[in-house]
Amino acid sequence: MIPLKPGKVLPIVVACAALSALVACGGGSGSTPTTAANDPPAAPNPTPAPSPAPTPAPTPPSDPAPPTDIVLEPGYSKLYTTLNSTPHWPAWSHTGTAVVDGVGCAKNEDYHIHALLSIYQDGIRLGLPESIGRGSGCAYEMHTHDITGILHIETDMPKVFTLGQFFALWGQPLTTAAVAGLPGKPTFYLIDKEKVVRFTGDPATIALNAHREIVIVTGTPPVQVPRYDWGATGL
Repeated sequence: MIPLKPGKVLPIVVACAALSALVACGGGSGSTPTTAANDPPAAPNPTPAPSPAPTPAPTPPSDPAPPTDIVLEPGYSKLYTTLNSTPHWPAWSHTGTAVVDGVGCAKNEDYHIHALLSIYQDGIRLGLPESIGRGSGCAYEMHTHDITGILHIETDMPKVFTLGQFFALWGQPLTTAAVAGLPGKPTFYLIDKEKVVRFTGDPATIALNAHREIVIVTGTPPVQVPRYDWGATGL
């Protein structure tokens, strides 16, 4: 052992102490800090919750099923067999000769045509009052003779009347919601040359053309309606 001089002992001791501290702290540029054995593991990232499914839009209420269209019977019926229609309304009552909604007293019969009005309530054909537009010294240009529903149009020149004018003369209401005081919403049909067409407009505007049939149905519709033979009537 080489003896050290007293003046050199202290620097050596300081250097050794510094070196020991550096080793104990894990010094050195290439060292990596270690994790203590008792440290808890890192928590995993939480999985995001799924987005809620969109609430389906409510189903709108469906419209009621439209009424079944009427059909004509396969065979022909004579028009005047409708005399067995069930009477329903009171007799027509009117006085005076005043013009009613454009319908006045007939002057003569230079122009004479016929239309047909059939009104059904729960499958039963209702007879119209006879002699609507006839009486008190005035036969109106449009009138009935009996309960058949045949509308006589007798004028001095060709004129076009409407169903609304007939109901005004009759004195009964006619709208898309109610007809002649009958319960239930009515359905309207036109029959021209044996072709049935449902009418959805204002029923008051329906023209009363020659041999046109207007069918009004309330309540349970009839399964079939007569196919009338206009040629056999002479009308």
